[in-house]
Amino acid sequence: MEADVIVVGGGIAGMAFAERMAALGGAGMRMLMLSKAPVEASNSYLAQGGVATVVLPEDSVEQHVQDTLAVGAGRCDEHVVRLIVQEGPKAIQRLLEAGARFDADAQGRLLLAREGGHSQARVVHHRDTTGAEIVRVLRRRVMEEPGIHVLEHQRVLDLLVVEEGGVKRCTGVLAMHEGTGKVARFEAGAVVLATGGAGQVYQHTTNPPAATGDGIAMAIRAGVPLRDMAFIQFHPTALFDPGAAATFLISEAVRGAGARLLRPDGALLMAGLHPKGDLAPRNVVAREIFRAMRQSGAPHVWLDTAPIGVKDFSRMFPNIANTCGRLGIVGGRDRIPVMPAAHYSCGGIRTDDHGESALNNLFAVGECASSGLHGADRLASNSLLEALVMPQRAAERIAGAVIQPPVRGLPGQLPPIQPGLTSARADCLRAELKQLMTANVGILRTLAGMEEARDRLDRISAECEAALRKAEPAWAWFELRDLAQVAAAIARSALEQRTNAGAHWCEDLAAMPIAPGRQGSGAAADRT
Repeated sequence: MEADVIVVGGGIAGMAFAERMAALGGAGMRMLMLSKAPVEASNSYLAQGGVATVVLPEDSVEQHVQDTLAVGAGRCDEHVVRLIVQEGPKAIQRLLEAGARFDADAQGRLLLAREGGHSQARVVHHRDTTGAEIVRVLRRRVMEEPGIHVLEHQRVLDLLVVEEGGVKRCTGVLAMHEGTGKVARFEAGAVVLATGGAGQVYQHTTNPPAATGDGIAMAIRAGVPLRDMAFIQFHPTALFDPGAAATFLISEAVRGAGARLLRPDGALLMAGLHPKGDLAPRNVVAREIFRAMRQSGAPHVWLDTAPIGVKDFSRMFPNIANTCGRLGIVGGRDRIPVMPAAHYSCGGIRTDDHGESALNNLFAVGECASSGLHGADRLASNSLLEALVMPQRAAERIAGAVIQPPVRGLPGQLPPIQPGLTSARADCLRAELKQLMTANVGILRTLAGMEEARDRLDRISAECEAALRKAEPAWAWFELRDLAQVAAAIARSALEQRTNAGAHWCEDLAAMPIAPGRQGSGAAADRT
């Protein structure tokens, strides 16, 4: 199939791009949106907190910029930070005009939450299901556009790349229909990756099963530079529920509303450790929780919700209240057992301030991209802000360029894929990979542990490639290949860090002097 533009991923970033591209491209624009899972299974849909943007008169763009730079620990691109923060109020206004139902008072003034790292209350939200509300609005607009053709259950395998006159450009993708196993070639003048994060490389993650880093892995195989892969944000407060198949997030807004973190013995956890206490940057809080768990041997700490009260908790956080209620925990009265879990990839495919990568005609937006906004750690609720603003800028760049026609008859074949075929060996290696990353490249790291992870991940990648060369490979090997390559990129990037910053903390470096020049603007790419 051919199109002017292919969008890989159907979450907020992908839909925000498609909706804006359709408006700019005119009636003849042909766009394909390929998604491997329904949007309800995306990080976008699961997002609880909201969109960080300046609303209150006592707040300012400059304060939001400085909060972002502080949490990013010297690794943000300040130019990009200012662009995105300045566009925030317009992005919220567009959503409101499209019918978004953000929480507001009787006079229609937006109700704002305060989250970790913020100096002001500036998080626009819809209760504790903000992502689902934004998805509702954008999906309706996308489905109304005749030029957008949405294909679900398409697992994109690789980028199509051609070289002409020494210049490489992306010309489309190869994708497999997960029901039939049929591999199809989708060709376009531009490709936009909006594939989300890679939380599934860890044992405990708030990410859904589809967050396997496939867009980043495709970029690695195509030789596209990455940036800041070392910085994986762990959310401090995931619900500790050993019997659950997935890890449920307890929004940071719960602490913003007054809940307090307690050590396993009931003592205040963050007292005296950071000026912002329970609302310190996420990497700081996650490390302190991890240390408290390691010192005590307990599998979790506590989040005391009593300061909020049952009535207010149910009104503000109905989704969290219902989930905890199924475990017999009354939100607003009881303590909730919480633990850190992998939550957000601060790095990704290196892009410019319009989402364009180093490979011609390839763009990346949302969590799979590294625009320079987040640096070493993401300021809470800046991710949805970026997912609304950067896709619009990418659409403007593509609309202003001459879209090259698709390239027909590209060489290269894939063996047939059995979508239902499993592999016990691949499943075993996947479990090993998750354990390896959690223990060696997680919240607290060591040089020896990271080196061990890198070397073992390289061997897992080699075994994947060997398995995929065989006839009728199991789909599990394709997904494991993506996980292994992204995990190895995280480990290599972590090993390249010479100082601790943001979400990267190597215990061997904690007492070492800061190496001059290492913590720059974050403009340099990782070598992976």
